[in-house]
Amino acid sequence: MSSPPHTPPHTPRTSRAPDVLVVGGGIIGLVTAWRAARRGLVTALVDPEPGGGAAQVAAGMLAAVTELHYGEETLLALNLASARRYPEFAAELTEATGQDLGYRRCGTLAVALDADDRAHLRELHALQQRCGLESEWLSGRECRRLEPMLAPGVRGGLRVDGDHQID
Repeated sequence: MSSPPHTPPHTPRTSRAPDVLVVGGGIIGLVTAWRAARRGLVTALVDPEPGGGAAQVAAGMLAAVTELHYGEETLLALNLASARRYPEFAAELTEATGQDLGYRRCGTLAVALDADDRAHLRELHALQQRCGLESEWLSGRECRRLEPMLAPGVRGGLRVDGDHQID
């Protein structure tokens, strides 16, 4: 038995060649196509596996400070600029779609469960400090005060108030 032929999920509104061709329907591709279309450009988006991208890896976190990595300090200015623009973008998208994105500026608490985690977070905290970023080292007790459901063995953590998330 043969399967039915594949039909595109969206019929183009025009037969005109696109001004913009976006390859990839993940969050970056979708936003790029949306912004181009809002500017009046005829836009085509193609994706060989819709919904199969890697966007789920971030789990909705927008954490420029917490997700700083050694060797990526040059990306920091771009990440921070993006984070500053995100509230306005979220409001624009909510207005355009009528859907609540679940955007919150709630900060991040990264916790250490063992000595290796603690050493890693201490090094990250030092890197954040060298880069002029705001973060606070907390004891295990202080972490549990902020989040009572944490395990008793939490050894410490980093609190970053400026991070955002999308639910």
